[in-house]
Amino acid sequence: MTGGPEALHQLVDHMNQLGLPAYITYLPFDQAASTPEPYLRYTAPVTNYEDAAGNLIIFPEVYPQLADKVRHAKAAIWWLSLENFLERRHIWPLHDKVRYIKRVFQGRRPLRGAKSLKHMIHFSQTQHATEYLNQCGIEPIPLIDSINEDFLNDNHLAYASTKRDIILYNPNKGKKVTDKLIAANPQWQFVPLKGLDREQLSQQLYAAKLYIDFGHHPGRDRMPREAAMHGCCLITGVLGSAGNDVDLPIPRRYKLDSSEAGFVAEFSKLAADILADFTTHNRNFDSYRAYLKSEPNIFRKQIADYFLEQQE
Repeated sequence: MTGGPEALHQLVDHMNQLGLPAYITYLPFDQAASTPEPYLRYTAPVTNYEDAAGNLIIFPEVYPQLADKVRHAKAAIWWLSLENFLERRHIWPLHDKVRYIKRVFQGRRPLRGAKSLKHMIHFSQTQHATEYLNQCGIEPIPLIDSINEDFLNDNHLAYASTKRDIILYNPNKGKKVTDKLIAANPQWQFVPLKGLDREQLSQQLYAAKLYIDFGHHPGRDRMPREAAMHGCCLITGVLGSAGNDVDLPIPRRYKLDSSEAGFVAEFSKLAADILADFTTHNRNFDSYRAYLKSEPNIFRKQIADYFLEQQE
């Protein structure tokens, strides 16, 4: 129940709407499974795994070993993240390398990275992943996703005057950095987003002024996008896909490098300014929200441009 699986259901849904027969297949392939309730909104019929000529099987990047076992169908990888493939957490480089080598010995990652996967079709959700793939001699097909379209509206405007001095964060992302910020700023209310259903999550996002994310941003993460569409201002780090202005196109002043010496003081100053002058800062995210609203059409066009042409 995370961004990647929802993106896969969205892809199947959009393809079916374009008249392209597409299905979702759940792991493990030898066990029956039904569609999780939040994804029933999508036209994503479930089918059995079928490695047969004429089929195209699209795997998320965390299952390259399964894609490499395809013998009769065409295999493709959709790079919904890069860090999750590379087992990179940006905490200690050696630890990241050890994690990756461990996956190689487990048969879950190729020894030479994506260079071993050049014979497959590749789709990329981020500029971040595309740059890595280019270095491996691969030119991927762009294929972004969007957040849940129920959030792509201006409902947040109705809550703008009732927002409170609350700072939200994902406790699973960038915990060490966030803990440091919480310890340095006891005057503010930091609220972790955990154990919430979709409605409860929306209520929290509508109530808060600020969402922070100093995680490793493996792909175009959904929580910053959803937070922005709920009227929150954002402060993020610069790791992963947050490090460029294509995957996370927010004003550069709202991206802070947590490795810099004055990071905590810089965060405290910016956060204080946002909480005190929320209206002004909130306007600075209007262009980002407009872009997020355009994502479903971009996604559909990318699907049509590639798959309809291939069908012809």
